[in-house]
Amino acid sequence: MSERPHVKYPFEFGGRWVLRHHIPYDVRHEGRAHHIVASVFREPSVHGRVQIGCEGRPVAEYDELTPGDLVEITGDTWRVAEVEYRTHVTLERVADGNEEENGAQAGE
Repeated sequence: MSERPHVKYPFEFGGRWVLRHHIPYDVRHEGRAHHIVASVFREPSVHGRVQIGCEGRPVAEYDELTPGDLVEITGDTWRVAEVEYRTHVTLERVADGNEEENGAQAGE
């Protein structure tokens, strides 16, 4: 019996990951469950927030996200490609992991 291969980001397609507004995503990394939730706001201008938790504890929060900003999720760097009010935040995988992160705040 063949086991299905493990996919770290099961919702990633073609190097893009569309995080729907207020829909939680689960990612397994190094044997631990990580939970990712995106929110999109319109005031003072349209921007997104991505919150990352691991086993019930906050790990990082990225706020005031607009296209071009970078976020780190389970060791991988993603660039914000699009933010659509109350709909989604689209992330694109960054090929070069040496790029600097913007807006990260470590959780307690």
